[in-house]
Parts: sequence; structure tokens; C-alpha cells
Amino acid sequence: MNHQAIGNCIQHFFAQNGKISLLLEQQAVGLWAQTVGEFVAKQTTKISAKRGVLYVTIPNAALRFEVLSSRSQIAAKINETLGGEVIKGIIIK
Repeated sequence: MNHQAIGNCIQHFFAQNGKISLLLEQQAVGLWAQTVGEFVAKQTTKISAKRGVLYVTIPNAALRFEVLSSRSQIAAKINETLGGEVIKGIIIK
């Protein structure tokens, strides 16, 4: 019996089925709060990823503008954590 961690099994399954990008995108969604901090994360009402783009909804206009100006740095931090270019862009609504 092979005693791999469940995470390794899931990653292997996605890789075998050509869906590793989906797994990485979901991990990127999970990294949003860690990357932008607690305050911005609490103000974020929706977050999803599709085809390498992170879609984020921030109702507060002033905060949305602030996050817009630093979205390339946010994407770079997320990609660094994931070890590759998973997020190519961030769209903030």
C-alpha cells in the first residue's frame, strides 16, 4: 500500500487528466487572502479564476482603485507561491 498524502494523490489525478491548471487556479483563489491581507480579503465579495485570470469583486470604489494599481504585484506574489505563471491577469470589478 502506498502512503502518499491526499494532496499528492489529488495533484497526480489532475496531472494525469490534463487538468493541473484548474487545480492551480483554485489554489490561486485560496491564496488571495494571504496575498492581499485580511482587510482587503474581508472587503472582497467574490473571487474566481478561469483560464489564468483571477476575477475579483470589491464593492468599495476607493479600495478597488488601490488594488487595481497593485494587481501586477499581487499576481506576481501568487505565481511565486505557486511556483509558476498560473495567473496571467487580475480583473477587478
